Amino acid sequence: MGITNQEYFLLFVTSYLLVGALTPLMRKIALATNVVDNPNAAHKSHKKAVPYLGGVAIIIGIISISYSTSLVSDFTSATFWLATSVLGPALVLGLIGLWDDIKNLSPLPRFIAQSIAGIFTASVLIITNNVGNPTGSNIFDAIITIFWVVGICNSINFFDNLDGGAAGTVAITAISLTYLAITGDQYFIAALSVVVAGSTLGFLIWNRAPASPI
Repeated sequence: MGITNQEYFLLFVTSYLLVGALTPLMRKIALATNVVDNPNAAHKSHKKAVPYLGGVAIIIGIISISYSTSLVSDFTSATFWLATSVLGPALVLGLIGLWDDIKNLSPLPRFIAQSIAGIFTASVLIITNNVGNPTGSNIFDAIITIFWVVGICNSINFFDNLDGGAAGTVAITAISLTYLAITGDQYFIAALSVVVAGSTLGFLIWNRAPASPI
């Protein structure tokens, strides 16, 4: 069953407003707990400490809106599993990113978490046959998927050194994916993408350059 343009717009606006409202709250919590990004490395462009936890607002927005939508629209065990197969690894990676912000993890645990998420995603794609068999070999398909997941994670993390860089990149990508998914009748992917777009743009209200310092 397809989704109307009005429903896509509602998903976008709801995600945008929710994350836009949550981000200043997360900022207050970050300041109260001293969870801040200090300008203590050469690659950091900001001059003053900037609060973390904006990503938590994005995570809450995407997870809550996505699951709420599946509950009220087309909730079945298959839909729940499909949503969880995407949101589960994303949540784990988001929490690892939060842990890294707070504890400044070494690259190895981050790489392990990203690899596990990639393996899980590759396994789901192969088991459900959602993308077919592009290379003709499940092994090659899995390897490409794992490299893609790990590569995307680190690419976005690289953009995070710029104010609004990561969220802006994700927002543009999500908008593009929404269009491609709608034209390809991939309604579930389109719905997830429009939620991601709304959530990241809601965060960018507060994170556009220059990011708000303490």
